Amino acid sequence: MKHKLVLALTLMMVLSVVIAACTPAAPTPESGAGSTTKQPPFVIGVSNVSVAKSFRVQMIEEIKYYAEQHPDQIKEVIITDAGGDANKQISDIEDLVTRKVDALLVAPASDTALTPAVEEAIAAGIPVIVFNSDMQSDKVAARALPPYHDWARQTADWLGKTMNGKGDVIALRGIAGLAAEADEWAGVEEALKNYPDINIICTEYADWAYDKAKTAVANCLANHPDVDGVLSIGDAMTWAAAETLKDQAYDVTQIPMIGIGGSNGFLKYWEANNLNAYVIADPTDIGVTALKAAVDLLQGKPVEPTLSPSQYDIYSSNLNEFVKSDMPDSAWVGTGLPNDVLKSLLDK
Repeated sequence: MKHKLVLALTLMMVLSVVIAACTPAAPTPESGAGSTTKQPPFVIGVSNVSVAKSFRVQMIEEIKYYAEQHPDQIKEVIITDAGGDANKQISDIEDLVTRKVDALLVAPASDTALTPAVEEAIAAGIPVIVFNSDMQSDKVAARALPPYHDWARQTADWLGKTMNGKGDVIALRGIAGLAAEADEWAGVEEALKNYPDINIICTEYADWAYDKAKTAVANCLANHPDVDGVLSIGDAMTWAAAETLKDQAYDVTQIPMIGIGGSNGFLKYWEANNLNAYVIADPTDIGVTALKAAVDLLQGKPVEPTLSPSQYDIYSSNLNEFVKSDMPDSAWVGTGLPNDVLKSLLDK
């Protein structure tokens, strides 16, 4: 009887080992994607493509201001500026990894060039959140991105309806090769499928820039003087188009225009010249959206893989709710900065 009992116990032990060996292990999150819970305050690295435009200056200031207001969560924010150079941004990311930041926010200069550097940071245990523009990697913890495709589709659809489905338009695009630009144009094309009688008489990449758009529109008008609408995916370009058209004696109150942006300078011009326009604001607090997600992620809180900002639809009918006559032209809609802080920043 004793031998049978020993044999039974031995068989049970062997069976339990076999079952344990055959049971699949619980999945673990990607390294750096929030697998290790940390205690605040945190050191956050921010790799920014550039601060060449006022939008990007305000976006970075939003991050700084939020961090200053939440010292219990954020010990330090280390911000680098790549000056628009992808190679410099790769070096910046490598430096932030060396400095052992707790999390890394990246506003990329390229959707492909930064991928190896970003994935090396993740492999080092640093969660990465991409914001403002996208990049190629399935390892990043989250993306804080405006839905540029949807916004471009919505504004282009408004343009088609306002033009009664027919007419000639000037198309102004952003920076060729950027993921955000391609995403926007895909949205435009989706909308225009419903308006086969709208003709794009010229298309120019104006880099979302006022000066380049002015030249582009002047060149277009020289060859195609009949214009019924402006299909601009950036309100600095919309502003440039409106000014150029008005300077050449076009009635800008009768030419519908669209854009994505929300700069105070354009809103002032819009109000003063009674434009017929529709703009969706591109909020400058998108960096704060990414920053909040990083803080949550480090503490083990759930974070959605795709984060979108609030949407601000600006029409002539509600323009007065968004334009700030007492603010500089360089202010942007969709900010978390108090007016006095924003004014102080822009007056520097």
